[in-house]
Amino acid sequence: MKWISLLILFGCTQVASLNLKRHQFGIQPTKIIWFQVAGLEEEQVAMLRFQDAGEKRTSFEMSTCVGKTWDYNLYDLRTAAYASFLSQLTGKKNIKSDCSDTTYTPIWSYLDAAGYNTGVLEVFPEKNQSLLSLEKCESSLFLKNLHFWLRAEPPKEAKTYLFSQQIPMIKNKYYYDRTCNQDSCSSNLRDNVKSILQQMTKYGDKYFFIIRDFSYYRALVKKDFLLAKKILLDLEKTFRDAQVLAEGSDDYLVLLTTGESKFLEMPDAGVSWYDFEKNGSKAQLKKTKLTNLVLATGSRAENFCGVYEDAQIFERILSGPKQQGLEFKFINPFKN
Repeated sequence: MKWISLLILFGCTQVASLNLKRHQFGIQPTKIIWFQVAGLEEEQVAMLRFQDAGEKRTSFEMSTCVGKTWDYNLYDLRTAAYASFLSQLTGKKNIKSDCSDTTYTPIWSYLDAAGYNTGVLEVFPEKNQSLLSLEKCESSLFLKNLHFWLRAEPPKEAKTYLFSQQIPMIKNKYYYDRTCNQDSCSSNLRDNVKSILQQMTKYGDKYFFIIRDFSYYRALVKKDFLLAKKILLDLEKTFRDAQVLAEGSDDYLVLLTTGESKFLEMPDAGVSWYDFEKNGSKAQLKKTKLTNLVLATGSRAENFCGVYEDAQIFERILSGPKQQGLEFKFINPFKN
């Protein structure tokens, strides 16, 4: 009888945890912060973890859930970061990187109908990497109702902002960080994101904020590994700030997804590693990997564990178990 009682006790006990952390399942996020980082691959975090002969756990490693996505679509086995990110944002695999992509409904259109405000911050995109490249297309609805900011060199007569002042919040307008030139900005990503989030919080109770960072990819391609490390450190601190928000409230979802992840072969320990830390030398950049990284913390983080396709990021944000809100029956895997 004693053993039956114990079995009943343990059988009915539910531990609300994920990855050995307290976690509530099936909570609808009302605030979503999504980092899309071109070029990043998990082993590159070693640049921050194993520095100065020490060992420090990074914010990336503190994520509740880790997933991997296949980096391919109907046309390419290895897709460019822009195509991967657009696939993630639309839930479609047949991205052509032309105006035909604007026929798809982006995730912010669904969220807009549910009362969410969407902001996009792009960091040093090439012309063909920016969502603004779609402005030339006949369909103007794709970018409708977005708040848009760019950390890149402002064109002549462009509207600008400064993170230390009130960030402009006007839909269907875009603003450039006035501290930026062709190569860099005197402000950092962390301060920009903090200021924008403060404004978005004042603007409404529900928001969707996307940070699309191409600066890290650009540094890797140039094999400027010291700059890449500096960018990664700024990103890591910014990501941690977002995680702290998620840890303090049950309605935040913090995501990081990658595109066109590069394989960076790190040097061995000892002198080679020392040279790499000080000079950025003796590291080799190899072919783009076949998979991308996904990190998630907060509400619905449980949806992002596992291996799936880039296009499935979309439905994993919008799907939850038997819950009213963001769920759409045509994509909800829990509808039965």
